[in-house]
Amino acid sequence: MEQVIQCLGAFLGCLGFSFVFRIHRRLDYVLIASFGGTLGWIVYLLVIPYLSNIMSSLCAMIIVALFSEIMATIFIVVGCFPIVPGKGIYQTMLYLISYDQKLFIDSLFQTVGTALALATAILIVSTFFKVIKTIKQKDDHL
Repeated sequence: MEQVIQCLGAFLGCLGFSFVFRIHRRLDYVLIASFGGTLGWIVYLLVIPYLSNIMSSLCAMIIVALFSEIMATIFIVVGCFPIVPGKGIYQTMLYLISYDQKLFIDSLFQTVGTALALATAILIVSTFFKVIKTIKQKDDHL
């Protein structure tokens, strides 16, 4: 039941975030973008028992990036919203101003690792699609 509530929260969070990026002009785009974020969160919840937080974020972001490349690239901005390490950023700053050096370093590495995993996932998927596009263009010229 907790996972269902988390997925609903991811959907509603993405729904609200799509208004920030003015995707709200078309309701179907808002729903599609929110579904992409929810899909990423579902993948995250499915793999987190087996992988680390960083690897789970990588897997979830790969799915969001694939979804966004197939549907429309703008959806990646909304889709990554549930996966972004906001809590980690907050805790890192809290430990920094609290002078808790050990927790600060641990939280910093975890947060930066998650952020790098998200960027790497986007890089992998977008590069994959660019390679496919280049191959198709070369085949069309033959």
